[in-house]
Amino acid sequence: MSDISGQGFEFLVKGGPGAGREARQAVIAGDGALPAPVRDDLLLLVTELVSNAVCHAPVGPEQSLRVGVRWARGRVNVEVVDPGRTFTRGDARRRPDESGGWGLVLVDRIAERWGVRRTEAGTAVWFEIAAEL
Repeated sequence: MSDISGQGFEFLVKGGPGAGREARQAVIAGDGALPAPVRDDLLLLVTELVSNAVCHAPVGPEQSLRVGVRWARGRVNVEVVDPGRTFTRGDARRRPDESGGWGLVLVDRIAERWGVRRTEAGTAVWFEIAAEL
């Protein structure tokens, strides 16, 4: 995640099939004053990154993901850290008739910037979107 100072929050979410829902609920509870269109995009992209981590890291119910949300100066930054050690960026060009695998396509199309970095804890996938704060 790019380094910005400002407001924000972090939370842990257990892996497994309910992780996306739990992450959305935590964002709704902690987002404060984010405008609705930004919140909608944020909820969608957080859900996609958490779901990708659960599916591809893989992160089961006995493990946790860390989600950080920060906002300042017209930007919202989100980072999802999973314990996995590998990441495949994949192809952001998908055919409309394909099912599944749309998570990073959505991140690529909605976020202004996104990326992946290795951490001591595993793999961090982050994105940044513009926001009228």
